[in-house]
Amino acid sequence: MKWRGVSLKYRIFWLAFFLLLFFGWEKSGQAETKVPLFIQSKGASAPVYAYVANDMQKVGTIYSGRVFEVVDENKHYFFIRYGFVKGMVKKDEAKLGRPYAFTREPDRLPKSVITKKEVQVYIFQKGNKQAIGSIQSGVRYPIKAETALFYLIEFGGRDGYIYKHVTESDHGVPVLLYHHILDDFDEPLFRSTTTVPFSQFFKEMTYLKENGYTAITPDMLLAYVRNEQLLPPKSVLITFDDGLKSTYIYAYPLLKRYGFRATVFMITGRMRPAPQPFDPTGLQFLSKQEIAQMRDIMTFESHTNHFHLSDQEYGPYLLFKPYEDVMADLLASKEKIGATAIAYPFGAYNQRVIGMVKQAGFTMAFTTKKGTVYPGDPAFELKRQWVYPRISLRQFEQLLRP
Repeated sequence: MKWRGVSLKYRIFWLAFFLLLFFGWEKSGQAETKVPLFIQSKGASAPVYAYVANDMQKVGTIYSGRVFEVVDENKHYFFIRYGFVKGMVKKDEAKLGRPYAFTREPDRLPKSVITKKEVQVYIFQKGNKQAIGSIQSGVRYPIKAETALFYLIEFGGRDGYIYKHVTESDHGVPVLLYHHILDDFDEPLFRSTTTVPFSQFFKEMTYLKENGYTAITPDMLLAYVRNEQLLPPKSVLITFDDGLKSTYIYAYPLLKRYGFRATVFMITGRMRPAPQPFDPTGLQFLSKQEIAQMRDIMTFESHTNHFHLSDQEYGPYLLFKPYEDVMADLLASKEKIGATAIAYPFGAYNQRVIGMVKQAGFTMAFTTKKGTVYPGDPAFELKRQWVYPRISLRQFEQLLRP
């Protein structure tokens, strides 16, 4: 550009423009560094909150004079690392603290525990043990390492220690799998590995009730798997596959009496337009009317529409049927009952099936693989504990705490 004949005013304008353009480009190529925030309690202590089975509860405490790293915030809360979830501290109960560079040990144990009582969290400075906060009773918490007396944990972005003797092992959340229930007199007429006598089912549900178990829903389990919520220490998801009328006859009244929720995985193509007479010598399926009545305590999810079938040569339909046919079946089943979860027929699936289930809009899927569920487990490969007929209460206990 030639400057001769250009006024000083325009020379200054163009110089400022090019400088702004140059430094703007240079800055845009650099990643912004966010300065971490730290908080401390305004008073002697401040409660830490988290959602537990969809209910916000106090789950711990931070003590005054200690700073904790903030990982997020909104209008009302600061969020800190708190085990599997983000703990929430009310902004009117905390203040910004002096930044501090914590030294954190790497995670070395794929393990978690449950607190048996309110547990103090300690640090050691110059050989002295000092409490920096506490964890409420009944909270699942991941462990980083252990010594003879202590577990090492992360608490609010810093390492801390809790005594081992005030915790118990975390056995995960069991998802119980039932199919068919019959009266003890009728059960021999339809005896199979999927038919549980009512007397056995009654004893098992009574055991859960008397031992303080909380029956949860699939959405609660999903939030737990995603590290969005905590669950009570004795949580269980009760499920029934296929959508048989015996669930309405035998399971529904008892579950309602005990205040338990449960989930039915429906083969929606076998759903009846009107109730069928109950016949213990055969199988009848739930009607729309019965499903509507049971929704007060039960959620209804998918077990496919017409694809709960298996070919002698190729195996379960989901594994080999054309993409278009599988997608049509999944979408039909999802639409009929408003499902967000699915149980794979015969427990059969592969990565292709998982991809189609996700594409159909499901958020989680259940297998027949044995085991319990932990935070971080794959949401489309959730394990279940199959309840076989004529097992003892001791064997049932082992399904709950393997």
